Amino acid sequence: MRLRVYYGWAKLNKVVKREALTVIFLNDDPGPRYNKDGYDGVSRYINVAYSRVQTSEEESDRVHANRMYTVYSIFMDDKYVQGSLERALQVNYDSDQYNVSKKERELIREKLRTAYLASHPGYREPHGVQLFIDFNY
Repeated sequence: MRLRVYYGWAKLNKVVKREALTVIFLNDDPGPRYNKDGYDGVSRYINVAYSRVQTSEEESDRVHANRMYTVYSIFMDDKYVQGSLERALQVNYDSDQYNVSKKERELIREKLRTAYLASHPGYREPHGVQLFIDFNY
């Protein structure tokens, strides 16, 4: 069974209080509780902008997981992002470089940008944000 990866923006509530670009990897078959690809479970936590099938390298990591989902978040108030949509999208773009083709990464970036701007009308990029920071730390 091919498992999916979901990209989207976190739904803010009493538990999730910080805005974030969120990537969720499905680690196991969701079973009869959710629909076959796990979208129902994931859509409770994020506004899904894009989904894709995991690569074989990504699927091999699931043997180490003890949860149904693996979640990665890029918080908009992080000191490297500083509220910049373009910086958050660039971090996500760079994170996928070894598993996703350039064409699909561009599509993911555009879908995430469109979803964010739809929920944030009048958004402007903050001033003074350096867009290219070396993350080799």
